[in-house]
Amino acid sequence: MIVDTEELSKRASSVIEEADQFAQRHLAPNAAQWGRGLFDRSALFEPAGSAGLLSLQVSIEFGGSDLSFADKVKVLYKLARIDFSAAMALVNSHNVAVQLVKASPHQLAPRYVRDLLSGSIVACTALTEPDAGSDLGQIKTTAIRSGDGWLLNGSKTWIINAVHADGVVVYAQTQVGSGVKGIAAFFIRADSPGFERVAITTNSALSSMGIGGFRLTNVYCDSSHLLYQPGQAFVDIMGAINRARTYVAAMCCAMVSQALSDVSVYGHKRTAFGQSLDQYQGWRWQVAQAATALQAAELLVKDASVLIDKGGEVQTAAAQAKLFATNMAQTQLGILLHAMGAEGFLDRYAFLRHLTAAHTASLADGSTAMLLERVANDFRFKPGAI
Repeated sequence: MIVDTEELSKRASSVIEEADQFAQRHLAPNAAQWGRGLFDRSALFEPAGSAGLLSLQVSIEFGGSDLSFADKVKVLYKLARIDFSAAMALVNSHNVAVQLVKASPHQLAPRYVRDLLSGSIVACTALTEPDAGSDLGQIKTTAIRSGDGWLLNGSKTWIINAVHADGVVVYAQTQVGSGVKGIAAFFIRADSPGFERVAITTNSALSSMGIGGFRLTNVYCDSSHLLYQPGQAFVDIMGAINRARTYVAAMCCAMVSQALSDVSVYGHKRTAFGQSLDQYQGWRWQVAQAATALQAAELLVKDASVLIDKGGEVQTAAAQAKLFATNMAQTQLGILLHAMGAEGFLDRYAFLRHLTAAHTASLADGSTAMLLERVANDFRFKPGAI
């Protein structure tokens, strides 16, 4: 198939512009009240679906935009500038649509993808458990053969979109004691008998992320809803995690970019002792440090994104991008909030929501300690590596 690169570029530019418009006209007026816990999923997913923001990397054959990963990152950047939590909810549902197209184009994709792209149904990925987070080999949720299908039993927790989801990709162990080799992935409907949601009370700033858990008690999954066979699921997980680390890093950059924009405007108009704040060297230097740290983080994100689109080895690049960007956001958002003074606490700014989000980001898709080990291993096994 001949790929029209000019057409791809136009399509990507159109979607990125739509994301910017959606963020300004829809997220900006709602983000503050969502951050107080007043969230209704219909106010986010269906409008986003209408704007084409749930179709990013889904193939054109299934109604998607077939964007590159780098362009997907640019879309998420636009959204996360205004509301990191909402952007995370959207991308997690979108990612399931991509999985269904990739792994089950003839069975599951025709049944569910159209509704996922429209936002009329919402999905999530359930990996983390009460006793198993980053250590995937310790997953205790089981999938046992039963007739032509499987019976799933276990618990999942700290799942984005758990509150909203109509469908869930559940990772489960099919052979106890086999570690990652026995993990398979199943697409489960949330209205299945034995499927129970478990509430998790979090800071209201994360309400649109819909964080929660599930309890599975003899949930039956027929063979057509097996998404990845044992062994294949782990490969899928690792690829997805590296991609998520990269776009989460980009979204942290987006929050700092928005903060810098707000601070710049405020520093020009706010006066103290007869001159504007931006006339004070100490104030300007805080902004300069933040802008420099942001630029460094964005370059790391760009490097990882390029590797992903080229199909290269990205584990270390993704880990470094997320390590640096999350730490940068946690540090610089606090500094920039102080540069705003009390003004930064007002609802019309995102500082408090974004600070909460930055700390949440550092735990998502691999903790800081885990990522440090990933990077350190490069130097451990490749002495003198640069």
